[in-house]
This record gives sequence, C-alpha cells and structure tokens, in this order.
Amino acid sequence: MLKIVDHLLVQEKLTKIRKKGISSARFRKGIIEIGRLMSYEFANTLEKEEIRVETPLGTAEGIKIPSRNDIVIITILRASLPLTNGISRVFPEAQYGMVGAWRRETPPFEVCMDYLKIPDLNNKIVIVADPMLATGNTMELILEKLKKFGEAKRMVLFTVISSEPGLKKIRAGHPQLEIYTCSVEKELNSDGYIVPGLGDAGDIAFGKPSP
Repeated sequence: MLKIVDHLLVQEKLTKIRKKGISSARFRKGIIEIGRLMSYEFANTLEKEEIRVETPLGTAEGIKIPSRNDIVIITILRASLPLTNGISRVFPEAQYGMVGAWRRETPPFEVCMDYLKIPDLNNKIVIVADPMLATGNTMELILEKLKKFGEAKRMVLFTVISSEPGLKKIRAGHPQLEIYTCSVEKELNSDGYIVPGLGDAGDIAFGKPSP
C-alpha cells in the first residue's frame, strides 16, 4: 500500500524545507511538523473501541485506540531523529528501536550497519521513519534485519520524499509494507540522491560530519 500524504499543510511545509540554504533549526522544525501531521493521517487507520465516559454533567459516548501501546517506532540514526520526534508527539506511548545504518557514497552504494537495538516486534505496529527513500538499499537491509525481532502485525514506512526506483525495490521485496510519503520523484543522480529532492537530510538537520 502506498499513501501519498497530500494534505495542504504537509505540502506547504515540504515546500519550505526544500529551499536551498534553509537553516538547520528551521529544517528540523519542518520535519518534526511533517512527522506529526503524517501521524495524524496514519492514526485514522487504527482500530478504535467505543466507550462511555463520565463528564461533569452526565455520560458521553467516545472512543479509545486500544493499539496505542502496541506501536514501535524505528529511528535510523541520524537523519530520522526529527521525523521520529514528530511521530512521538502523536504516539507518546510508543516503544523505540534504534538503527545505525548508512550507505557508501559511491556506486553500488553499499550499506553499512553498526548498531541495532530493537524491542520485541511480535504482533506490534512497527513504524520505520526515514526522511528520504532514495536507492532503497539501506531500507531493504533494515527491513530484512527487523524480521529477526518478531512478526509485526503491521509494518509501516514513513518517508518525506521517495524515489520511484526506491519504491519499486522496496515494494517488490516487501509487498505487505505500508508506505506513507509526501512526494514521489522519478530521478536519482549519479550520487544516488533524489532529484529534485532536498539534499542530504542528515547533513541539513545536524551539519556535515568531519571527514
């Protein structure tokens, strides 16, 4: 399942964070807000239970979301930290997993992974957060590694911008994956970045690391 989050506020914030020269603070804030708004969209797909609640003046019908405590958010260090921040504002009860993974800068863009700390995923709703789905190589490895930690009830990917080649790769290997993205773009350049994209999300959010 592919869901393009085309809400007007999301698209406005996406437009703002794409701007060349944006400050790290404004970029992080924009990604946090996008994560929060995407989470509202996703929340509409969760099961609900009808309940009754006592008000100061009587009894009212209402709902609760039983699966709130079944959500696990997977953060991919370091680029997805602001996106995770936004998601956690909607699902504060969620558990967390951490993945340290990155791709080499030259073709075939080999993926390196040096950290993996994941809770039990059996029967959980797992949200993997990554701002950019470019080649799909990193996400492919992460999704394969996550299988070792249990069979999730739902496996969901939140990404701000996705490339068509990356989506094709991921969906072929993981047909049950639910993907939420704000934009799908056709091209990757020779460095494996999405065009027009927005650049390197990790570097914009936190500064370019020393060589």
